[in-house]
Amino acid sequence: MLLTRKPIYWLLLLSTFVLRGQGQIIEIGNDSIALYVEDTGRGKPIIFIPGWTMTTEFFSKQRDYFGSKFRYISYDPRSHGKSSKTAVGHTYKNHAEDLHAIVELLDLQDITLVGWSSGCATIYEYVQLYGTDDLNYVVFIDEPPKWIGNTSDEWVYGTFDDYRESLKDLINDRKAYASGTAQWMTQQKLDTVQKNWIVDQMLMTANDAALSLYIDGMASDYTEVLIGLNQKVPMLFMLRESWYGRASEWLTSHVPKAKVVSISSHATFWEKPGDFNKTVLAFITNEP
Repeated sequence: MLLTRKPIYWLLLLSTFVLRGQGQIIEIGNDSIALYVEDTGRGKPIIFIPGWTMTTEFFSKQRDYFGSKFRYISYDPRSHGKSSKTAVGHTYKNHAEDLHAIVELLDLQDITLVGWSSGCATIYEYVQLYGTDDLNYVVFIDEPPKWIGNTSDEWVYGTFDDYRESLKDLINDRKAYASGTAQWMTQQKLDTVQKNWIVDQMLMTANDAALSLYIDGMASDYTEVLIGLNQKVPMLFMLRESWYGRASEWLTSHVPKAKVVSISSHATFWEKPGDFNKTVLAFITNEP
């Protein structure tokens, strides 16, 4: 019996290691949804959270870099990418609960959270539900704490009238909306292959889930949550150049402890990973 158990034991260990390096499907929550999770490297965990209808694939240029220095984790939120498609749970509160389930299942502590775009809403919901005791650093990539407001004195995406038209565009032609988003979030002129790849990734999220999350984002206001984080956890805001002036001014006024840097585009980590990776690394290792 010992001769047969030993090879099986080592085979199981090897299988677990391979899964961690390649990504795996894990079941979480009361509804037992299946989430695709990438988990590689050793050390303190850094979790990259995709934005609205985005996937882990957008962080491919962070995977090896941070996986060589930390425990790199990213995942496709429910109904996104390779994760299971569900009929319910399409709010950022639900996404925060899913994130917490991952944290618990993987037994993570001393975490750095990196939220891209609407992934920041997941972070705000997370700290409302679970606090900051397990967080070392938080990085927000180009997202205000609320979408809709007075553009003259608030840091927001636009007015309600702006979003009324945007919502109509989303409902009427999802693919065209995704194509427009792809070009909006990048600085470079995308070629057909690049744009089609981004659109295909976005369309992996079902229409009902995409619309529900979009409406939840429109209706949410995390301003007070953000202000409450000012003394609790070190924060880095990475803001695209087109609105850096007013956004950084607003942040300096409301969360003066936060670090604020300028980036070239909404998806700078995908376009210019070298600069992005070095900036994040310096922040979470306290380098000047």
